[in-house]
Amino acid sequence: MPLISPPTDARKPYTDFPSSSASTSVPSSPSFTPPTLLTSTITPSSPVPAQRNSISTASDVPSASPHPDFLSRTKNALYDHRGLFLILFSQFCGSLMALTARLLATGPQKFHALQILFVRQTITAAGCFLWMWYNNIPHAPFGAREVRWLLVARGLGGFWGVFGLYYSLTYLDLADATVITFLAPIVATWACSLIPSLKEPFTKHEFFAGVTSLFGVVLIVRPGSLFFHGEEDIRVEQQGGGEEVTPHQRLVAVLVALVGVLGAASAFTTIRVIGKRAHPLISVNYFSSWCAVVSLVSLTTIPSVGGIIWPESAYQWALLGGIGVTGFVMQFCLTRGLQLEKTGRATNMVYSSMIFALFWEKMVWGTTPGWLSIMGSVLILSSAVYVGTRQSKQNEVVRRSGDEEVGLMNCPGVEVGMMGRN
Repeated sequence: MPLISPPTDARKPYTDFPSSSASTSVPSSPSFTPPTLLTSTITPSSPVPAQRNSISTASDVPSASPHPDFLSRTKNALYDHRGLFLILFSQFCGSLMALTARLLATGPQKFHALQILFVRQTITAAGCFLWMWYNNIPHAPFGAREVRWLLVARGLGGFWGVFGLYYSLTYLDLADATVITFLAPIVATWACSLIPSLKEPFTKHEFFAGVTSLFGVVLIVRPGSLFFHGEEDIRVEQQGGGEEVTPHQRLVAVLVALVGVLGAASAFTTIRVIGKRAHPLISVNYFSSWCAVVSLVSLTTIPSVGGIIWPESAYQWALLGGIGVTGFVMQFCLTRGLQLEKTGRATNMVYSSMIFALFWEKMVWGTTPGWLSIMGSVLILSSAVYVGTRQSKQNEVVRRSGDEEVGLMNCPGVEVGMMGRN
C-alpha cells in the first residue's frame, strides 16, 4: 500500500504533496520511500507542476538568455583592449587641441602661438603637479639628481616641438601641419643610432623612408618657383577658414614646423637616454613647465610677439580653457595607454590623428587638402608607418630576449603622439 494515496478526484491537483521542507513531518520508518519513488504512485493524469519544478534535474532547466553572455564578452573585450582605446581617445583629444589652436591663431584676435602654448602648458603642468602629489610619485617633481639635466633638455626639445606645430597652424591646414609631425620618428631613429649606449641601428630602409618623407614635405610646401607661374598665383590659395596664404608664408610655416620636428626628435632621444630613471609624469611635467616659462618670458620681453592678448568673448575663453583640458587629458590617456598596450599596436593607433585632422578640416571649414598635399601626406605617413612597424618588430624581438626596458616610450612613432602634437 502506498504511503500517500492518490486523491479521489483525479482532476484535483496534489496540494499536500510534501516539499523539501516537509520531509521532517514524514514519520521515521524503515519502509519510508524516497520522493523519487513516490512519483511512481501518482497517476499520469494528475497535474503536479510544483512537484516537477522541485525535483527536476539540471538538464530540465532551460538555458540562460544569451544576452548576459554577450554583454560580458563585450565588456571583457573592451577591458582587454583598453590600452588601444585610451590611445585612440588621446589622439582624438590631440586633434581637438590642434583644432582649437588653429581657431585661436586664425580668429579675429589672432592669438600668437606662444600665448596658446603658455595657456595650454600651464594647465597641463598644474595637472601633472597635482597628479604626482596625489600618487606620491618618487623623486617628484624634479626627478633624480643624475638625470635632471637630461630632463631639462627633454623639456627644451619638447618646447620647440610643440611651438613648431602651433606656429605652422597659422598658415597651414590642420592636416598638413599634423602630417609633418610624423617626420619625427625617422629623425629620432637616426639620432638614436648615433648614441652608442642605445644601440639602435639606422638601416638603409630608414634612410630611404627619410628621403621619401622629405619629398612629401616638398609637395606640401609647394614652393612658388616650382609649382606657380605668373602674378595671379601670388595669393596661392585659401586655407581653412578663408585665410589667404602666400607661398612665402607657407614656406616659412613649413620651415618652422621642421624645426619643431627636430625639437620633438631631440626630446624623444633624450627620453630614450633617460630610460626608467625618471617617472613618465616627471618627464611630462618638465616639458609642460619649461614650455609655460619660456612662453611667458617670450610674450613679455619680445616686442614683435605683441604681448598677452586677453580674450574678448566667452567663446575665446572657452577655446583657451579647452586647449589646456584636452592637452592634459591627451597626456594622461596616452601615458596610461602606452603602459597597457604593446608598442607596435600603439604606434599604428597614434597615426589615427591624421584621420581626425581630415575630419575636422572638412567639418569645420568644409575644405579638403589639394592633390599635392594629399600626395605629400601619403608619402610622409606611409614612411612613418613603415619605420614605426619595423621599429616595433625590433622591439618585440628584444623584448622576447628580455633585454628591452619597459618605459613610457618604446618606439619613435609613439613618442610623436606625446610631443609632436602636444
